[in-house]
Amino acid sequence: MEKHLLMCRSMTQAQRAQRLLERRGIVSTMIKAPVYLTKSGCGYALLLRRHTGEAIRLLKAEGLFEGKIFEMINDRWVEVQNDLS
Repeated sequence: MEKHLLMCRSMTQAQRAQRLLERRGIVSTMIKAPVYLTKSGCGYALLLRRHTGEAIRLLKAEGLFEGKIFEMINDRWVEVQNDLS
């Protein structure tokens, strides 16, 4: 099963993005980003288990995503290209 993190600039951005995805039928979970994935040690991300490409397209179209994308590979988060859309 795929597992991606879409990093967000703030809690507010993550909440807005999550609501948009929810309205479009895409399930996501807002989480506190793992400390080692952030520059400042704090941040929020959306956890997606499917429909990642579609979610990114929707969020970019609405100006709600421009951050990094991480994929769970072998039990660790690995940054992937921002062109999954």
